[in-house]
Amino acid sequence: MSELSREQRKRLYIRILLRIVFFVMLFLFAIYVMPPLLSLCAPFFAAFVVAMILNPLVTWIQLKTRLPRRLVAFVLVVIVFAGLAALLSWGIYFFVSEMVSLAKNYQTAWGYVTYAIESLHEQFPVVFEIFPKIKEFSLMDSLYGWIQGLSQSFLESPYSNIATFSSKVGNAVVAGIIFLIAAYMFTAEYRMISVLMEKYFGNRIYGYIRLFKNSTQSALWRYLRAQLILALLAFSVMLVALLIYGQPYAVLIALGLGFIDFLPLFGTIAALLPWALVEYIGGDVVKGIFLLALGIGFFVLRRFVEPKVLGSQTGLHPLVALGSIYVGFEIAGILGAILGPVVIMVAISIYNTRVFDNTINDFKNALRDLAELIHRREDVRKE
Repeated sequence: MSELSREQRKRLYIRILLRIVFFVMLFLFAIYVMPPLLSLCAPFFAAFVVAMILNPLVTWIQLKTRLPRRLVAFVLVVIVFAGLAALLSWGIYFFVSEMVSLAKNYQTAWGYVTYAIESLHEQFPVVFEIFPKIKEFSLMDSLYGWIQGLSQSFLESPYSNIATFSSKVGNAVVAGIIFLIAAYMFTAEYRMISVLMEKYFGNRIYGYIRLFKNSTQSALWRYLRAQLILALLAFSVMLVALLIYGQPYAVLIALGLGFIDFLPLFGTIAALLPWALVEYIGGDVVKGIFLLALGIGFFVLRRFVEPKVLGSQTGLHPLVALGSIYVGFEIAGILGAILGPVVIMVAISIYNTRVFDNTINDFKNALRDLAELIHRREDVRKE
């Protein structure tokens, strides 16, 4: 690069300064303004997200059937939410029925746990010498104490608790109604909203907004699709293995293990390993070995399948995905672990669009200019 003139250098550093100020303001906005704003407008934000997802399907149906967009949007929103409500109701019914069945047999289950603890005491008495209160622990006494304390707390302020609960239920109902109405309106008027945004924001700013939206939507969908594939694999393997073994409540347990596998930094082995240890210590050596083998086997299987699934669905190298999950978890817990890979994917997608080429070139030119200035000063000192 040829040496910059004084005017070129001045313009270069002014551009860099303005861009740094812009990115700092954008970062502060995202940290301090965006969360309360999203919380305040949560029903509308969720409705707009639903409209973005449904818009391609609504447009396709409208083109194929020549029906009015409002009618297509209304019917599709009703079908989608009715299906989700039915699926959620079935899931709740199935879960409750399984839990009721489990509660009816809690005596047998608790006797099994007690037997396992006694076996643990016989085989590892040093544990109870170090922690003598383990022998005095009673689940029923602790449960009764917890219920008594909860009841006392409720009786001390019954009106405030009832008022708070009623208020939250009312707010949830109102928010749900607003969400449904907004979802229909956003879906029906999605084209008009896009035109208005382009008109008032301008082509360039609206282009950036649309670029960010498309990149985020694509990254989030690809990452969730990859995690759902892995969780479905975990559920299927666990269900088949538990059914073959004859484990009671196999479907409920497999669902729980699939959900654990869906969470970042967790895996089915985190639940199967302690379970296997309890079974082995409790005397059921065969079941303990079976659960241990199942946990290790699926752990190995997931390590082989995960790179291919993540690579094909997200385009991220498994090491990059793991690093982004860990950093996100350290910053914002489970939510950060989920969003970490998504943020990396969005950043890569935006970078690949070359929208920041001018900014990157300015920083490169500034670094070269600084290097030349330092080199020139060194030459002057030597002379």
